[in-house]
Amino acid sequence: MSTQPQDLFKDLISHAKEYGFIFPSSEIYDGLSAVYDYGPYGSELKKNIREYWWRSMVQMHENIVGIDAAIFMHPTTWKASGHVDAFNDPLVDNKDSKKRYRADVLIEDALDKIEAKIDKEVEKAAKRFENFDEKMFRTTNTRVL
Repeated sequence: MSTQPQDLFKDLISHAKEYGFIFPSSEIYDGLSAVYDYGPYGSELKKNIREYWWRSMVQMHENIVGIDAAIFMHPTTWKASGHVDAFNDPLVDNKDSKKRYRADVLIEDALDKIEAKIDKEVEKAAKRFENFDEKMFRTTNTRVL
């Protein structure tokens, strides 16, 4: 395998074409630059990725609903939805690693860690006590509030 990024990309495209994931669009008519069609495996992979994304971003959150709308909309729609004036994607810079992170992702990760610790405390208490009442434990124990 090549080590240059361009060669690596060419190797990846070659592999994907060889195994039926993608094909240059209109290839038999000289093709179109940088435009690809999905082959049988590529179509399945794309479908699986979309379904996984939909489950994780929409169905696993009780405060999110999914819609399938056109990207091309009247400018007033974009303005009314807050995408024009109020869009803000705050980023946090880590000076040590020189990486940038979305603030909401960092917050969600921190909350996940806290929830995992709470679940561990509940699990330990359930093993320790007979007649364990999880609801009462969660509402009265300062370690899990």
